[in-house]
Amino acid sequence: MTRYALLGGIIQCLFVGLLAASDLKAQEKSIEDIYLSANLRNMKLEDAFVKIVEKTDLNFQYDRKIVSNKKLSQDFTNESLGKVLRSISQETGLSFRRVNETIHVTENPTKRVSVTELVVPSNQLVPIQLASRNTASGMQAPFRSVAVSEMLTNARRLQAITITGRVTGSDSKEGMPGVSVVEKGTANGTTTNTDGNYSLNVTNASSVLVFSFIGYATQEVEVGNRQTVEVVLQSEDRALDEVVVVGYGTQKRANVTGAVATVTIDEKIASRSLANVSSGLAGLVPGMAVTQSTGMAGRNNASLMIRGLGTVNGAGPLIVVDGMPDVDINRINIHDIESVSVLKDATSASVYGSRAANGVILITTKSGKGQERASINYTGSYAVQVPTRAIDFMDDYPRALTLHQRAADVGTLRSNYLFRDGTIDQWMALGMVDPLRYPNTDWWDIIMRNGTMQNHNLSASGGNDKSNFFISIGLMDEKGLQINNDFKRYNARFNFDYKLNKNMNVGVRFQGNWSKFTYFLADGFTEDNNTAGYDMQYAIAGIVPYDPVSGYYGGTMAYNEDPQAYNPYTNYINNLSYQNRQEANANLFWDWSPIKGLTARIDYALNYDNQFRWNANMPNRAYNFQQGAFGARAYVTDNAGVGNFTNTGYKTMLNGRLTYNTSFGKNHTLSALAVYSEEYWYDRYQSSSRNDRLHPSLHEIDAALTDIQGTGGSSSAEGLRSYIGRLNYTAFDRYLLEVNFRADGSSKFLDGSRFGFFPSAALGWRFTEESFISAFTDRFLSSGKLRVSYGSLGNNAGVGRYEQQETLAASNYFLGNSIQKGFVNRKMVNRDLSWETTSVFNLGLDLGFLNNRLTAEIDFYDRLTTGMNRPSEMSIHLTGAYTAPRRNIGNLRNRGVELNLTWRDQIGQVAYGVNLNGSKNVTTLEKWNEFLGKGWVFLNMPYRYVYAWEDMGIAQTWEDVYNATPQGASPGDILRKDVNGDGRIDDNDKIAHSKFQRERPTTFLALNANASWRGFDIVVLVQGATGRKDFWLNNHNNVNFGTQRYASTWGHWENPWSWENRDGAWPRLGGSNNTTESTFWLDDLSYIRVKNVQLGYNVPKTVLRKIGLASVRIFGSSENIATLTKFRGLDPEKDGNRSNVYPINKSYSVGINIGI
Repeated sequence: MTRYALLGGIIQCLFVGLLAASDLKAQEKSIEDIYLSANLRNMKLEDAFVKIVEKTDLNFQYDRKIVSNKKLSQDFTNESLGKVLRSISQETGLSFRRVNETIHVTENPTKRVSVTELVVPSNQLVPIQLASRNTASGMQAPFRSVAVSEMLTNARRLQAITITGRVTGSDSKEGMPGVSVVEKGTANGTTTNTDGNYSLNVTNASSVLVFSFIGYATQEVEVGNRQTVEVVLQSEDRALDEVVVVGYGTQKRANVTGAVATVTIDEKIASRSLANVSSGLAGLVPGMAVTQSTGMAGRNNASLMIRGLGTVNGAGPLIVVDGMPDVDINRINIHDIESVSVLKDATSASVYGSRAANGVILITTKSGKGQERASINYTGSYAVQVPTRAIDFMDDYPRALTLHQRAADVGTLRSNYLFRDGTIDQWMALGMVDPLRYPNTDWWDIIMRNGTMQNHNLSASGGNDKSNFFISIGLMDEKGLQINNDFKRYNARFNFDYKLNKNMNVGVRFQGNWSKFTYFLADGFTEDNNTAGYDMQYAIAGIVPYDPVSGYYGGTMAYNEDPQAYNPYTNYINNLSYQNRQEANANLFWDWSPIKGLTARIDYALNYDNQFRWNANMPNRAYNFQQGAFGARAYVTDNAGVGNFTNTGYKTMLNGRLTYNTSFGKNHTLSALAVYSEEYWYDRYQSSSRNDRLHPSLHEIDAALTDIQGTGGSSSAEGLRSYIGRLNYTAFDRYLLEVNFRADGSSKFLDGSRFGFFPSAALGWRFTEESFISAFTDRFLSSGKLRVSYGSLGNNAGVGRYEQQETLAASNYFLGNSIQKGFVNRKMVNRDLSWETTSVFNLGLDLGFLNNRLTAEIDFYDRLTTGMNRPSEMSIHLTGAYTAPRRNIGNLRNRGVELNLTWRDQIGQVAYGVNLNGSKNVTTLEKWNEFLGKGWVFLNMPYRYVYAWEDMGIAQTWEDVYNATPQGASPGDILRKDVNGDGRIDDNDKIAHSKFQRERPTTFLALNANASWRGFDIVVLVQGATGRKDFWLNNHNNVNFGTQRYASTWGHWENPWSWENRDGAWPRLGGSNNTTESTFWLDDLSYIRVKNVQLGYNVPKTVLRKIGLASVRIFGSSENIATLTKFRGLDPEKDGNRSNVYPINKSYSVGINIGI
């Protein structure tokens, strides 16, 4: 090439570059600057293209095969053509590319929104290569045509742009400081200054800016050709616009007049290491006590109680899942739940009348949304569990010395000590060289282990204008802290809605689960409060768990040890129970709207539950490794049998309802509901057992001999018929009225007492909508509502299904000189026995401040349950075969207050929220039958309050004993105070602790805090309780143990008083007075617990786009990691049997959420 030719080429390139540069200033209108309005809802895509062409003079080029059978679902009003095309692209999965006057439509394999444009005047096209090819549709299309202006346009799009602007609020013309301004899909962002101004460098003209601030609607603005973007953020009252699930429908939060709390189950709650839903609700709902009593796999669900103990006959709330009552909340996959509504007062719960006396928990599961493109989500986590606190059992050598110390303290002669002189020292010395014959077993280490839990959940959802769906499967695999305590559950769900036509819909909600549960004792270390000799208190250290060489399980070997002492290991290996359970819940519905405002709906639901449990214990005996022979103890006898136990039940529900919504005048709305419902329960129990299996490995009933066998079985049924109504009226968007009624008829009661009627009414006043208060609303008060309600609810849980049926029992009669077989009436029937009735008054106040960044909910309630079913006074006068009937004679009152404060705000790019909630409840027993026992029940006292002697400390000398009221004490014993001064110690000296309850706290507090910043998030939940006292004395710290089988704890070695240890924290070993219920053993069970801490990170969208994922969140979570308490027992949260030492778990987990 000559230098002249080279020079000519350079000049030509510069000339073309100048032409292209001038073209940038003379471009035709962008699709972002072309605005149109078009009604495209339910229009075919081809017809929509025609309408757009008429309004814009642009043409579309497409293959009919890819646009046929596609309809649109949106209307557009004064929207840019670019936004219209993006909406169509999102809905149809098509790609749009504008080149001059033509918009090319192609299929988009990625199914992502794709809209691009290229505007080049024809006189500035520089052809590089012209060719043609046949497209898939048969059209002739340019194969390659490049303009210099296109190259420069692309270069401009890739060049960083500085965008400046100002952000103001719709409720004020002043600039808004602290508004987050972020380039969408990136971590690039800034915040506005004190005047509301900002400056941000963005990637290119296609960048989208996201403006967000707490209390205002988030806005997204595409940069386009602008360098200045000014935004007005619209005030957003999300709290008032929120839709709340209530009985048989929904209501706007602003119009709710009852006491309703709502929990949204987001990814942060679902990501916690939880075995069940009930445990996840702790600390989230004021007024609802969530108490966990054990960490045992398969039984670690929490008990739920709303607003205190409402009745002594079944105090748990009614659980309703997708409209189906009586579903086991702990069998539901928490990942399937959309929201949980807790109905606490009579107005909100009265449509469930007969079983809503203790509150209602409404669970709504997830469903696909209309026009939602199909998405797939996976969540997986793995957790390690350890005890929050554990019993520390003593080694064998100090245990033996402790037994001798007890003998000395109670005055036992040396010759009558359990062990001969030298035996203890010999055992310790030989144990170091021969642990098989002289063992020192740490049973806690043998029986317990670190638990684990795996959770895996996969779901898919989607929808269009005709249907939507949600499908999920889940697996939870938990291995408990105790060996061979395992629980595995599979869940599946299918939710589907289909629109038959414009005013008729059908749908189905199906949930199934299957589980396998393995355990030795039903409560871990106890069985229904009965140790049956298997409790860990009898697990002495001088027993070998198992010798793998001989295959034998050890028994006692030391001289004078009880040969019936306990070897836990053999039971937790050979005496296991296995339980399989299958459950299915299906709900079908059909609704029809024949005219505007009127909807008819029919629901049919079925709940099926089948449980099968079997055990086939392996024969084994205690072996004495010192003597080389089997001992007297048979852990499982040689004729061990097999037992099968089956519980099967189902429930059906059919209801029809009519809903009517209308408006009249300019400011009046009316909503009415009428429901007819029928429910039916059926349950059957069967058992069978045989002894003498033909071989230990055989587990079937037919594999055992028929010499010793047993069978059993029973069935029962129950029906409920209900008539329900509700009326809601709103005037001027601020005066609210709600009236409810429910009439229930139960098969448990006889005619004349069968039906109960439970009405309620509520008033609400949104006073911030009044003009006279505008001076406050303009400044700081955003919303305010006063609520008041009163109504009644019912309960029949304390009545048996056949309690009102007269029954006969076989008996013998003397007729003449002979005995004749016959029948006798077994019980008397009270034909007037009927419903318990709970009347509830509720006064509530809802407030919002600073554009609802700060919200407060305050409720006061007074709940009185009358007519509690209790044994009749007649029962003390009856003997023989007769059983006295029960009567409606008990009254129980609960008063309380609840507070819920929430603050949410944003500082720069840090969004955060804090919630503080608490409740105080006082229970008073106002009426009972004649069976009143101090220490448990007494009128005008809390139900099951603390009633105890007041201690005066430990007697250090005989002088202390002589100076005290005579009570059979010795030095080292607890001295009790003669409160009434009558010179003797008896029950009249006990003191009632009326401000404390024995079984549950009176006050609950919780602090929830969360924050997020650039993809990182943190959640902290701290929960606490107070107002409960109980005795921490139990079978494991008993100072008066009287058997050589007793397995002492280290507390028995370190703490007891003795002549050598006058500062002992415990009284002396032995002495009957030392185990009485006195304030010496009374502990305050108040506690503060760090319930959950969770850290998460959301992978940026820019990274995810490259790998085809919609979202990825990596998280770590911990449960029950720290507890502050003065309680000396195992765990202050535990309720129930104090001798059950299965601890509550603390856990540490990691996991991932993936969205596609």
